Amino acid sequence: MLTKVYYSTVAMVAVLGSFFTAVEIARHAAGYPGAVLAVPAVIFAFTVSRRPGGEPVPQKVMAAVALSVLAGASVWLGAQMAGHPVIGGAVFVALMAGSIWTRRYGAAVTRLGALVPLALIAALLSAGTSTGHLVWWPICGWMALVGCSAFVWVRVVRLVAERLTGLAGSPPAPAPAKRAAKRAGLSPRDRMALQMAVALSAAFSLGHLMFGQHWQWCVISAMVVSLGPVGRGDLALKGVERGLGAMAGTLVAALIAAVAEPHGTTSIVLIFVVLAVATTLRTYNYAFYAAGITTALSMFYAYFGQSPQHLLLIRLQALVLGAVLAVIVGWFLVPVRTVDAVRARLGAALAALAALLDARRDGASTAKALAAFDAAATNLNASVRSHRLHRRATRKLGVAHGITPADAGEALLAARGPVHALAASVPDPREDATAETVKLLRRAVSAPANPLPELPEPAATAPLADLDAALRRLAAAIPALARRRPVEPAGGGGALQPPVSAA
Repeated sequence: MLTKVYYSTVAMVAVLGSFFTAVEIARHAAGYPGAVLAVPAVIFAFTVSRRPGGEPVPQKVMAAVALSVLAGASVWLGAQMAGHPVIGGAVFVALMAGSIWTRRYGAAVTRLGALVPLALIAALLSAGTSTGHLVWWPICGWMALVGCSAFVWVRVVRLVAERLTGLAGSPPAPAPAKRAAKRAGLSPRDRMALQMAVALSAAFSLGHLMFGQHWQWCVISAMVVSLGPVGRGDLALKGVERGLGAMAGTLVAALIAAVAEPHGTTSIVLIFVVLAVATTLRTYNYAFYAAGITTALSMFYAYFGQSPQHLLLIRLQALVLGAVLAVIVGWFLVPVRTVDAVRARLGAALAALAALLDARRDGASTAKALAAFDAAATNLNASVRSHRLHRRATRKLGVAHGITPADAGEALLAARGPVHALAASVPDPREDATAETVKLLRRAVSAPANPLPELPEPAATAPLADLDAALRRLAAAIPALARRRPVEPAGGGGALQPPVSAA
């Protein structure tokens, strides 16, 4: 919990710095009202602060330049969507789907592509406010400067925090999964890009037809539901969470507007408080984060003169429609199988665990590898949560279950406690055998249809014994990764059994 508060504090300091810088630029240099540049500055800094750090300096420079260009272009795109909805919507859809499709070109391009959604959110905000009707060139240049300022604030605040505390200013990204062999048909990345394009196209069309000038809420909802989930179960669950969270956020914003002046200083302070709370609670349930972000966006719009109370019903309807569209498209249009999502994220988590064991063997610091393992475990948990809830519900009805792909994820998630205990303990010579087990499991996850070789003998003492036990439960569930139908547990029991030794 303290780590989450620390990261939230670092992020909000950067957001505040970006906000006040943008206000000064707007008032004393550009000649605009402060909110015209300050509101996008908050969005830029807040979103960039969620990006993991640790990339090389050339990539940081490229990201700063890309964010500046995208920030400036967001004003032009907002103006196009306000005045020419067909052209603006087509560009919006192409950029969003393209940012997903280009992930095929490696980690550096993926990092740059991750900046596109925040610029598009700023464009939606611009299209729904008076900013979208300003002459685009002067404000494009100022907005580019604000985007660069937001990036610099985030990096500088992180650097200062690291120097003062000795802790990283942001959690590292999870270790990349081992690249899977090419298969016939569309890859999961291509499927997600196609789903995003279709969902956004439907949201634009129905949003304009049903909600008129308030179409942005339908598009925002479809965008955030489609962006991130991998697999049908994850998509459906996050669609429900984000939909409920967004509706709760709209209600909260209406209540706040009833007691606080939308254009006053109190409203701005509350926006920062809401963003800080949303960031802290994000890891517990995404519904809290969705509620916080929607509350903040509603308050931003209220700052520009849109009444949350008057638009409450329209926004709720648009949010529900956008979420439903995203779930329907993701469920029926070239869906990503849960087994593929679990395999990819299992590979990433095992890679991070292997890096942790290597660091202990070499006598190096394990802090970065441990944080990477936690990040990979969080991603893996997202892919198995829906299965966990489904099993709990059906178990109460007395429905029996075989071994499924999600059980492999659950087995590795059970290793988080032993991994943390191991990281805090003295190196053990038996860790070489555990590292060999992890190596064999990584190969097995890549090719689950192949027979799994005999695993080394498990350790006899904790925490290594607990970790080895969790890994052997993972090994027992790996055959399910290669099958569409559940694997029946040995002997009809519900527990996962370790693989039988070849001897």
